[in-house]
Amino acid sequence: MLLSSCMGALQIVRDLIQFNVAGHPVLHKPESWPFDPEIGKRRSRQYQELNGILGETAIERLGLGIDGYDRERLEKQRARDAGHLGGVDYLTP
Repeated sequence: MLLSSCMGALQIVRDLIQFNVAGHPVLHKPESWPFDPEIGKRRSRQYQELNGILGETAIERLGLGIDGYDRERLEKQRARDAGHLGGVDYLTP
């Protein structure tokens, strides 16, 4: 009886140390991920063709949404921005 209670107490102490100090054993399992540092250079051409060299069309596409009304929104935005240059109305004195 005394031995089992002592073993139970040791088990509790061991679990406290392992799970709170050392971490769960799953956290110490080695993991490997395939990584290619050159993929960014290869995909840069694709990104620039789709989004522009500095991503200017990516920002425009994000503002148009994905619900199928992108052409209508683009027309409204172009009508709204007519006569403006960089957010400043250049036609006013």
